[in-house]
Amino acid sequence: MGIFNRLLILGILACLLSSPVMEANPGGNGDGTRDFACGGSCHADPDVSQPSSAVISLNSDRESTFVGGPLTITADIYGMELSEKRLVGVFLTTGTFGVDDSPDNSGWTILSDTNGGSSNYVESYVLDSDEGVSVSWSLIAPSVEGFTTFHIGIHHGGEGIARLADTNDQGGVLVSVGPIPENFPQLTDWTPITQRGIGEVTNIQAKMMNVTTASIEWKITGSQTISSIDAEDTPNGWEAELPTALADGSMEYRWRISNSEFETTTAWTTLSSDSSSTVDVNPARLLMLALAMITASVLISLQRFMAEDLITSKPQKTSFESSKDRTFQNTSSKISLDDPRRPVGWSDEQWIHYGPDHLASLGGDV
Repeated sequence: MGIFNRLLILGILACLLSSPVMEANPGGNGDGTRDFACGGSCHADPDVSQPSSAVISLNSDRESTFVGGPLTITADIYGMELSEKRLVGVFLTTGTFGVDDSPDNSGWTILSDTNGGSSNYVESYVLDSDEGVSVSWSLIAPSVEGFTTFHIGIHHGGEGIARLADTNDQGGVLVSVGPIPENFPQLTDWTPITQRGIGEVTNIQAKMMNVTTASIEWKITGSQTISSIDAEDTPNGWEAELPTALADGSMEYRWRISNSEFETTTAWTTLSSDSSSTVDVNPARLLMLALAMITASVLISLQRFMAEDLITSKPQKTSFESSKDRTFQNTSSKISLDDPRRPVGWSDEQWIHYGPDHLASLGGDV
C-alpha cells in the first residue's frame, strides 16, 4: 500500500476517533426562558406560521397574592394538530407581543415548571390530541404591589406547517399583588428542590415566621389525590420528609402553613426523579480506556507501516556499486597519505585511487 493511501486511512481514522459522540435532535430546542415571538430559534417566525386548532384553558390557584407571595398557574391544552414529533412548546408570558414578555421581566420569579425546571417555556410530548397536555408553573410575586395579566402561547407543528396559538382573545388571567397582611404566615428562607435521584431521601426544610403548624402536601403529577405529611419545628427550621422515589417520574408538593388567624399554602412545586443520576459510570470509563488503547494500537501500527514504505521506497545500490564502494573504503583505509613512497605531485585523490597499484609495482605492501 502506498504512502498516500496510508496517510488517507490515518486521517479518516483520526477524524472518526476524535469526533465527539453526537445525538440526533429529536425536535424542539429544550426548555428555557424565551419570549413568545422568539423567531426561528424556537419553532418558527409568527409571520410565517398558521393558526392552531388548540383549545387553551388557563387558570390560577388564587386571584390575588401578596408581595413575595405564592402563585400557581396551570394551562390545559388539547385539540391541537400534531406533527410526527408530537411535540408542543408552551410559553407562560405576561404579554403576547413577543418583546420581553417572560414573567421575570415583570418581577415574577418562577420557582418551578411542570418539567422540574424553572423556565417560562417548556416542551411536552402529546400522545393524544384529544387528551392534550397539562402544564403548570410555581411563581413568587414581585416585591412591589400591582396587577399582572398572564397569558399562554403555544408553538407546534401540524400537517407539515408551523402553528401558533395564544390566549390573547380570552384576556388571560389577572392577578393582583397586595401588601403582606399583619401576622400573616410566610416562608422567610426556602429554596425548593426540583430534581432528585431514585432511592434518595428527600428532606424538605424551610424557615418561617408567624407559623404555628406546618405540613407538606404532595401528589403524583396528574393525580387529584393529595396526601399530607406533618412537619416538625427544629432549630434549623420546619422539616418534613417526602416519600422516596422508586422509579422515574414526577410529583408535586407544597407547604401548608397556618397560625391562629390565617392559613395559606405555597404554590405547587414539581419534583422530578431521574435514574440517570444513579447510573454507575465505571463501565463507561472502562470502555473509554479500551477505546483509547485500541486507538493507540492502530496509530502505532500505521506508523510502522508508513516507516516500512519509506525504507522500501529509497533507491537501492546495485551489488556492483556496493562492492566497489566497500573495496574503495577498505582500500582507502589501508592507504596512508603520508607514505614516503607517494610520488611527488600526486594529489590525495590520485594517491587513494592509484596508490595501491603503484605500491604493488614497487613490490611493497599496501
